[in-house]
Amino acid sequence: MKTKNVSLKHPGAKHRSAEQALRVSEQRYRRLFETAQDGILILNADSGQIDDVNPFLTNMLGYSRKQLLGNKLWDIVPFKDVEASKAEFRDLQRESYVRYEDLPLETSAGKSINVEFVSNIYQVNGDRVVQCNIRDITKRRQAEEKLKAYSHKLLVLSRRLVEAQETERRHIARELHDEIGQALTVMQINLQALLQPHGKQALGPRLRESLAMVDHVLEQVHDIALNLRPLILDDLGLEPALRWFTRRQAALVGLQAEFHADPMAQRLNPVIETECFRVAQEALTNVVRHALAKTVSVELRKEAGQLHLRVRDDGIGFDVGTVREKAVRGASLGLLSMEERAALAGGGLEFKSTPNKGTEVHAWFPLKWRTPPPESKNP
Repeated sequence: MKTKNVSLKHPGAKHRSAEQALRVSEQRYRRLFETAQDGILILNADSGQIDDVNPFLTNMLGYSRKQLLGNKLWDIVPFKDVEASKAEFRDLQRESYVRYEDLPLETSAGKSINVEFVSNIYQVNGDRVVQCNIRDITKRRQAEEKLKAYSHKLLVLSRRLVEAQETERRHIARELHDEIGQALTVMQINLQALLQPHGKQALGPRLRESLAMVDHVLEQVHDIALNLRPLILDDLGLEPALRWFTRRQAALVGLQAEFHADPMAQRLNPVIETECFRVAQEALTNVVRHALAKTVSVELRKEAGQLHLRVRDDGIGFDVGTVREKAVRGASLGLLSMEERAALAGGGLEFKSTPNKGTEVHAWFPLKWRTPPPESKNP
């Protein structure tokens, strides 16, 4: 009778193999626990006592592992609202899952942070354990708040731009009707009178009046065109246009004006020229209207690959924070429009002002040059 060879493993070998697998599993868990990039808090599900905490959470909250272990969740400072924390813990015991999208906490240094808090209950060796995953979302929250504020600012700016556009249209319409329209009417009457049989008797005075009206109309049209867009900016570039506009604005109220500019090897990109000119235009207009200054200076410099514009005055100044708040509420278009123009051109802008000590508007733009038009090829 043949017998089969049966290989029997010793029971102790199976036990050792299971222990080894358990140790490997625990090591993997501990490695994940220690290196996780979110805070992890392990609680006793019945008492709320903190049994374990990972390094990321101690760094986030600023408390040592020793300061946290053994305490109840509601006994540590970040969760110092005892009644609320106890109520939330009861909810967790009942629901086995609690989630907070945005929970404010306070670190040991007194710094306020916002966290995403997720906790659930599970079984470990027959015991109920609570695992709390805590993710710091402070930077994300700050970015969202900035985006919200920026969106609101854009909305205010868009509304104010529409209002400014309508105001400018009314202004131009009034100029055309009241000034140019009336002058053309006088000339029309004079020309019609000259066609009458007796009109030759008043030929000289009527022609002189008509010529004076023509000069006036030409001046009005010239001023309107300059206010809309000075041709010197397109024909000669940013530096001559800024020099001309600085002198023109200073002459309106008798300001002493200074202008300094670094030489430009070639023409700047049209977008940079336009936006830089418009920022300077708004800044100088504000000096004339509001600053009560005696002197104003405009500088155009090339620094570290950027174009820097500075408009300084020695006027009454203003509180930047207060004016910015009013601007965000829609009370002033100028400040926001200057910031947006600089930003849209790839640059930035800042205001420095102190009451009774003058103001500086500093804008910077990327130093981009005009691309020469392609040479035409004759067929």
